Amino acid sequence: SSATLTWTTNAVSSSQVDYGPTSAYGRVTSLDSRLVTAHSQTLAGLQKNTWYHFRMLSRDAAGNLAVSRDFTFKTRHK
Repeated sequence: SSATLTWTTNAVSSSQVDYGPTSAYGRVTSLDSRLVTAHSQTLAGLQKNTWYHFRMLSRDAAGNLAVSRDFTFKTRHK
């Protein structure tokens, strides 16, 4: 019912994730405004045996937004 995503950036920045069953996403995690290079966000309320798309968003202290490419994963069937 949940998944934790981790990623790193080369500059300190905030952490947020867009996710959902399609590349249109539809859900977003709460913004973690702490400026860090090691990021972690938990996706909650996931359905079993379902493919999810996600992308990571990080904004540095100067306001520059970095957005990852689209990734996918499938939740367990149990």
